[in-house]
Amino acid sequence: MKMPTYPFFSLDEFRARLDAARALMEERGIDVLLLNTPENIYYLSGYQTPGYYYYMALVVPLNREPILVPPPHEESMVSAFSCVDDFRLFHDTTDPVDGVAALLDELGFASGRIGVEKNSWFLKVDEFERLQGLMPGADFIDGSGLIEQGRMIKSPAEIGYMREAAHVAEAGARAGLAAVRVGVTEHELGVEIARAQLGAGSEYSGLPTFITSGERSMLVHSVATDRKLVSGDPVFFEVPGVIHRYHATMTRAAYIGDPPQLLLDGSEVNRDALRLAKETIKPGVTVSDAFEVARRRIDDADVPYVQGRRVAYGLGSAFPPGWDEGHIISINSNEHRAFEPGMAFHLITTMRLPGLGAIGCSDTVLVTEDGCETLTSGVLNEVHVV
Repeated sequence: MKMPTYPFFSLDEFRARLDAARALMEERGIDVLLLNTPENIYYLSGYQTPGYYYYMALVVPLNREPILVPPPHEESMVSAFSCVDDFRLFHDTTDPVDGVAALLDELGFASGRIGVEKNSWFLKVDEFERLQGLMPGADFIDGSGLIEQGRMIKSPAEIGYMREAAHVAEAGARAGLAAVRVGVTEHELGVEIARAQLGAGSEYSGLPTFITSGERSMLVHSVATDRKLVSGDPVFFEVPGVIHRYHATMTRAAYIGDPPQLLLDGSEVNRDALRLAKETIKPGVTVSDAFEVARRRIDDADVPYVQGRRVAYGLGSAFPPGWDEGHIISINSNEHRAFEPGMAFHLITTMRLPGLGAIGCSDTVLVTEDGCETLTSGVLNEVHVV
């Protein structure tokens, strides 16, 4: 391994990650692991790029150093970000799958046990089938989830980046709330949020900031429009912050005018459910227990909403098209693993109430040695009334 020009982690941390991955490879009987997921490549090598719309891979043998296969035209990026010594560049006039098959053959794996990420968004079906066809003597094994096991528990360096990302998200949320008034458009709110995010040092996020108002606040995952705010509008923000690809995110809501009783009642339920979940999150506690206390508080309340989905998803490093690690772990009814120190979540007890809209707050939280720390605590978790 070598130190890249722009190091975000120490070589010791990269070596520890690689050693842990190889131990799992050995357990599964994998001779060489072929990674195509940008987050997993970043985790083991430090290499990052928005150019993963081209084929990209990290070849991780059990008994020799990894080899990076970056997107074409990105040779300059390798020394900038990667701690991996060796790399192979296949130009966009060639088939990178042919090149990877030849590389695996060169390394002696033509008849080896090759792990592939079958659940990766970034390994196309035709690419996998062509690789199988080019290597008929190899035994292809599903290596999905192997690197994610390491990503679930954040190191002190990763936690540091998430703390910084939380400050970015807070800056964006404060700017958005401060800009809410009659006549302002959702787009104008977005400008203020983006200015604050960038000013606080944010990178591009895995998903956009979500901004909705009025009846549009009933829409999940909708971005800003030219709709102007009017009296009686709820305004809902979901704001991320990103530092060195590590995300934190939060939701906050505002209301223009005298808040109706349903908003006050719903906001109290939201805050209670959020508090109860945080109080439950401790090392050793089963993850579904935190879901249950939040669900019970919401479902037993006299508000027109039922908590039928997860109340949190894992957070960490991410590239578009997502910002979460919910596929690694989520706080849901069917998650029977226990909380461990170093896990991080976006904890969500927000509600969309018919006839009113989206209300409530959410936070990025960290599991500590003795409980739960709110990373996005710098903005009050109550509806901002204008």
